[in-house]
Amino acid sequence: MKKITKKFFYSLDIGSKKMTLAAAGIQRNGEFGHIFIETGRSEGIFKGVVNDLAALSDAMLQLFKKMEAKCNERAAQVALSINGHYINARHSSAAIALAERGTRSITRRDIEKLGLQARTLGLELNEYLLHEYPQRYAIDRQNTTLVPLGLHGRKFEMDLLLICADMGYLQNITKAVEQIGLDVVQLVFSGVAASEAVLSESEKEEGVVLVDIGDSLTNVLIFKDGVPRCFHGFSFGGRNLTEIISNYFKIPYELADGIKESSMEIDSELLETEEVMIKTEEVYRPIKKKELLSITGPEIDKFIATLRSVIFNCGLDGIPGMSVVATGGLSSLAGLLEKMERDLGLTVKLGLTKNLQDASASQGPAYAAAIGLLCRQRDQYRKNDLLNTSSGKNKVSKVVDYLVNLYQDYF
Repeated sequence: MKKITKKFFYSLDIGSKKMTLAAAGIQRNGEFGHIFIETGRSEGIFKGVVNDLAALSDAMLQLFKKMEAKCNERAAQVALSINGHYINARHSSAAIALAERGTRSITRRDIEKLGLQARTLGLELNEYLLHEYPQRYAIDRQNTTLVPLGLHGRKFEMDLLLICADMGYLQNITKAVEQIGLDVVQLVFSGVAASEAVLSESEKEEGVVLVDIGDSLTNVLIFKDGVPRCFHGFSFGGRNLTEIISNYFKIPYELADGIKESSMEIDSELLETEEVMIKTEEVYRPIKKKELLSITGPEIDKFIATLRSVIFNCGLDGIPGMSVVATGGLSSLAGLLEKMERDLGLTVKLGLTKNLQDASASQGPAYAAAIGLLCRQRDQYRKNDLLNTSSGKNKVSKVVDYLVNLYQDYF
């Protein structure tokens, strides 16, 4: 095997049901070549909680072995996309005085100081900060902006959205990775990772709702003015429907899951004669598709009602004009997006990866988080490369900024 280069990236999306490993190399034009995908069961995880560290590590190891054989590149580092009940979001506010008398202009140091104060006030001791998004800056309680640098004022305030995770949960995940000899280079919330793959900058600017439907959790991330404005997660996923089918027909969970994925349709016009044949104990048994819909329909209605409440009660302006982009494994369920569109009264579409030369990468919305995480690594690589080519200019600007800040602190 060849040794890994700086231009080859691995990303691992860890869900309750399965793990998706994506890998790709950067070409001379700065874009990805072929994107490799491998999936496997999430052993050692149940409903987003790590309950068997050894099983999780072994499942990861097997997945990486398959990937390394496929792309002929040895992994040394990996970025992780994570989800689960231990992901939390909250707003935090902070304020600082710019001057005792009169006004002065806002510097980068002021913005950093204000952000540090908001993080300190908003984070709990057992939490790790995954992402932070300024919602607004207020200057003297009048001028509200997202770009405060250089503006004049006396009092400087901010509202900051924090997305964080339980420290113990992250330590279990990273330990599982380290046990197979890899370093974790990024930890990203799966909803944020998916948004990097399926949402355009114009959609984020104008306003869009990202709905990531996983195995046991659904995450809703609402963007406006280019940044996430609202996050909410609630218990619903493919597992809910699988358990209903398994219990009602008294069949094994794995068989019920296969029926859900291959034969279930959400269509009120299904004919009574439409059936799917299943094999139990060497006997074939017919199940009517309409019966499948009748037993799972109430759960789907409950899901969409909860989703509607989350979206329309978020407090943002312009929700009726926004579109909904759905990702995650269950988003491919036949008829689900059409029903969501009817019940929500919003345009709903399937999340497909954007701006990638490799068309094969866009075949499944279930891959969105893993591919989005590759995109984040690519963008960071480009940024670092740009910084390295202009390091002299950066050094001069840093010295100037330091002298300006020093002057303003003391005078």
